[in-house]
Amino acid sequence: MNTAKLLDTPSGNAVVVALDHGLSLGAPEGFKKPEATLETVLRGEPDAVLVGPHFARHYSDQLKEADVDIILTADVVTWSTSPGRDHGQDLWTGAFDTEFLKELDPVGVKTVLVFGRDDNETFRRNVEYVSQLSEELRNTDIPLVVEPVMWGERIPDQLETDPEFVADAMRMGWEFGADILKAPYTGSVESFEPIVENAPVPVMILGGPATGTTRGMLESVEGAMDAGARGLMIGRTIWKSDDPERTVEALMSIVHDGATVDEVWGSAESAAVPDGGEN
Repeated sequence: MNTAKLLDTPSGNAVVVALDHGLSLGAPEGFKKPEATLETVLRGEPDAVLVGPHFARHYSDQLKEADVDIILTADVVTWSTSPGRDHGQDLWTGAFDTEFLKELDPVGVKTVLVFGRDDNETFRRNVEYVSQLSEELRNTDIPLVVEPVMWGERIPDQLETDPEFVADAMRMGWEFGADILKAPYTGSVESFEPIVENAPVPVMILGGPATGTTRGMLESVEGAMDAGARGLMIGRTIWKSDDPERTVEALMSIVHDGATVDEVWGSAESAAVPDGGEN
């Protein structure tokens, strides 16, 4: 399986900070200065960052200097034709040529697989795109990362991390061609562990619904690792935290060294993360 580069760490796991939000959100609070946010995150020395291909192109010098791997986002998920606004529309589309993505030498290419849509044609295109990317990356050393999520109107928000929904979505994700799954954490080791065990591909977790605190996110990561996950791809809860560098360092200890949240963060609650959310 072509996951060697991303997971080529002493622990076999990886911490990936998601910084691809500009594709959907424009210049959101906490990420209005892309270079400064990138540099703050890189000081924590993550294994990789998840970025758009043109972000990787514009900041290639900084990424090379940090010796950090890159995963590229291949599609765009947005909710309005107005820049950075959420008008409740589903405007997903595959966005970037696969040959262009491969030229940037990523350790992975990521696309979402959104369940629960009202628009069956958009879902059909999404499935077709996942399977197409899988074929285009097959026989390369670039894994396809699929992010199966329950974001559609037909699935209530409270079911986004429901174990049965997550199990079904993850199964479909690798059946459609995923080499790695970027999946919602179901909230407990007991519910997540059998789902991870039944996946023949590595499972990494996304940010999931906002916990409200950096500590809450760290606890989710600790639980996911105990359940057999191979790491994380999380964004806003990291770069909107009070101290992104310290947050990345804490995640590195949990993911690679098996440290507990109490060991890396202390017992006190951290400050609330404003406007947290998925990824």
